[in-house]
Amino acid sequence: MPKSTILKAIVAIAIIVGAVIVIIRDEPATPTGDINSIQPLPEQDNP
Repeated sequence: MPKSTILKAIVAIAIIVGAVIVIIRDEPATPTGDINSIQPLPEQDNP
């Protein structure tokens, strides 16, 4: 096989592996539980 084909294959595998690692590690933060609590806005002096 030509060296350019081997190099393209290695680069493609590296990109795919990197994308998979990013997808696996990108876990959203769990909510703290304060989502359903509604608090009034502080009063303004001069609206």
